[in-house]
Amino acid sequence: MEQRSEKRGLGLAGKLILIFSALFGIILAGVVGVSAYLFVRSKKTDAHYRVADVGKSIYTARNWMDDDDLESFLKQTLSSRFKSEAYDLSLVKLEVTSRQGTVIEIPRKRVQGDTVTVKVTDPKSHEYAVPVYVIYSVENLERGMWSLVWIVAGVGLAAFVIGVLLILLLTRRSTANLRELASAMKDVGEGKMGTRVEIASTDEVGILGDRFNWMMRGLEEGEFVKNIFKRYVTRQVAEKVLAEKDLAHLEGDRRVISILFADIRGFTRLSQNMTPEEIIAMLNQYFAPVIEVIIKNEGVLDKFIGDGFLAFWNAPLPQKDHALKACKAAIEIKKALSALNAKRGAEGKQPIKVGIGIHTGEAVAGNVGSDQRMEYTIIGESVNFAERLQEAAEQGEILVSSDTRRLVNDKLRFNERHIKIEDYGDKEIGAFELLPEEAT
Repeated sequence: MEQRSEKRGLGLAGKLILIFSALFGIILAGVVGVSAYLFVRSKKTDAHYRVADVGKSIYTARNWMDDDDLESFLKQTLSSRFKSEAYDLSLVKLEVTSRQGTVIEIPRKRVQGDTVTVKVTDPKSHEYAVPVYVIYSVENLERGMWSLVWIVAGVGLAAFVIGVLLILLLTRRSTANLRELASAMKDVGEGKMGTRVEIASTDEVGILGDRFNWMMRGLEEGEFVKNIFKRYVTRQVAEKVLAEKDLAHLEGDRRVISILFADIRGFTRLSQNMTPEEIIAMLNQYFAPVIEVIIKNEGVLDKFIGDGFLAFWNAPLPQKDHALKACKAAIEIKKALSALNAKRGAEGKQPIKVGIGIHTGEAVAGNVGSDQRMEYTIIGESVNFAERLQEAAEQGEILVSSDTRRLVNDKLRFNERHIKIEDYGDKEIGAFELLPEEAT
């Protein structure tokens, strides 16, 4: 399996911190800007009210003083300095119409900053009683503003640190669970189907963990069923069904097939003094190397028939040299039985002898059964003929039909035989004994 490199990048906590930092920066800048604006505006408003009070006092003096006294009062007022800790207020110009109708205008020689005009109105009618103008200038409005900015920035920084810590605290738990999930998925990729995760949280990550465990239970059950399926169904059939998920592809396929039948000779006599447990143990001991040979030579083990078995080649998947594969499998079965019999002889047990028949001919391969139980098998006259060849074979002999012999050609050694086959008349027919391969 191709190894995939692990992706490295900014983690969830880092991404959340970046997003939080950007949003917090925008909000903090807005708060500082609005605070500075309101700070300056409040100073201007305060200055305006103060000058309005000056205007009211001038309005009162106008009603009680003559022109000379009023002019002196205005000069004295204009020369006054209005200072505070927050800003400096300077009167720039005073203009009043006296009771005699004289316009008294007292300006300052130097004007600094922007000027603002306050018009004094009548307290009762709220209309301009007489033209009374107080023009002033406000300086140092920014005084103390930077202190406010630093206070806001300090509070914002503290809030930012607390926010980052909360993000790290909250994401640490979630990312730990996600890392556990990622590690579990890696184990699954390595074939560990029993992998499970334990996530106690009830959030989306916890739900994901529960779904992962549910999925793995399904996969594990599916793998178990697949393995059992392959044990009870031949590997080729199992893989074809599992790959294509369509049993219609295994129905009614007529083709030329190489068929191998084998049966233990004298099985009744061999097993009559054995217990059922001993008989099963002996058959398993016999079938184990046989199955291995069939699989090795890409054959399909159709069924066990008591102490015999049926195997075939070239179905459900087409195979090149299927007749040769069947013959080689028969030779290897004889070799495996020789090794098994040597072991049984050392244990004081009787040897197992078999007769094998091989025929190549047309047969129908497909599913037989129902929805509850289905078996992939082969049927036809060729199957019957292969079974009759097996019955005609002597102990330890491999009989091959002329059709199989013709396909194998000179790749293996044969001895020609003439035999009678049950249900095929009294005349002898040509067959061939398959000989062991020459040692190289």
